[in-house]
Amino acid sequence: MKKVLIFDGTNTFLRNFVVNPTADVNGNPIGGLAGTLRSVKYMIRETGADRVIFVWDGIGGAQRRRGVLADYKMGRRPRLNREVDESQKSSSDNMQFQKAKLKTFLTYLGVTQIEIENIEADDTIGYLVGLLEPTPKVVVSSDRDMWQFVSDTTVVYWPTKKVYITKETFNQYSPILTENFVLSRALGNGDSSDNIKGIKGLGEKTLLKIIPGLSVRPYTIDELFAMLRHSLTLDDTTTLQKKWFQVILENEELVRTNLSIMQLVDPEISPQAASIIRNAANMKPSFNVTGFKLALLNNNIQLVENDMFTTFQEFKLRAERA
Repeated sequence: MKKVLIFDGTNTFLRNFVVNPTADVNGNPIGGLAGTLRSVKYMIRETGADRVIFVWDGIGGAQRRRGVLADYKMGRRPRLNREVDESQKSSSDNMQFQKAKLKTFLTYLGVTQIEIENIEADDTIGYLVGLLEPTPKVVVSSDRDMWQFVSDTTVVYWPTKKVYITKETFNQYSPILTENFVLSRALGNGDSSDNIKGIKGLGEKTLLKIIPGLSVRPYTIDELFAMLRHSLTLDDTTTLQKKWFQVILENEELVRTNLSIMQLVDPEISPQAASIIRNAANMKPSFNVTGFKLALLNNNIQLVENDMFTTFQEFKLRAERA
């Protein structure tokens, strides 16, 4: 059976850019480029995938959510390679240089790339995950938002911890039921990295104390609010539950707004964007491993891993058979 690797491309590239000290033969930093290629090679070898899709944030991708929440992703600090002594401008220029080279190299290696203007990678990935059912999939990202995709057919690889989050192992990383994960974040913790604020003081432990069903059965947001309203008409709620149920109901608009921004399983995708994603997913990958080797040579890049080219050649054979 086919297995598809889906990379949160912007997340993968930036994570490598910030921490990887690799330089080319002239001493120029190429950590984002080299580290991402190593990440792709490692995951192909680990999973035995016969298809790889790399998803980038499109230009202007955050604008739709900023129309709902003005502060969405605002105020983020520029990403700098902490291993390299560069100014903010030179680091930004180097990042763009590496990203452009990486896109070319991935094309040589049969990696499908999707980047759609005004669409965030998260939404493209959400549409892809549904589109490719029931094919087994591994989503690669350090973004916890991706955990909402975990299912019988979709696994999330968490590269910062080097672990696979599956339907069976999910409760090792969160006590919340997989299907309720994004709802619980909309209620409580929000997402500080995206400037999405939940209900102050309502952390995961408190949330489970007052709504233990979140670890047992799936809730829709309408079911949840109906349950809270009904519970307050009864005499069997604890003092803690009564207090927090009232607070949650007072913040219903906030919670619904958060959920609309954070949920990715049913993303808001235009028909044109959906068509682009479908066409990319159905396109037969093409390879030019020799061209990849020449591109490394022409760009003064040395990647010394013994299994680098072997892994991509094996991937090419699997992809062509699939």
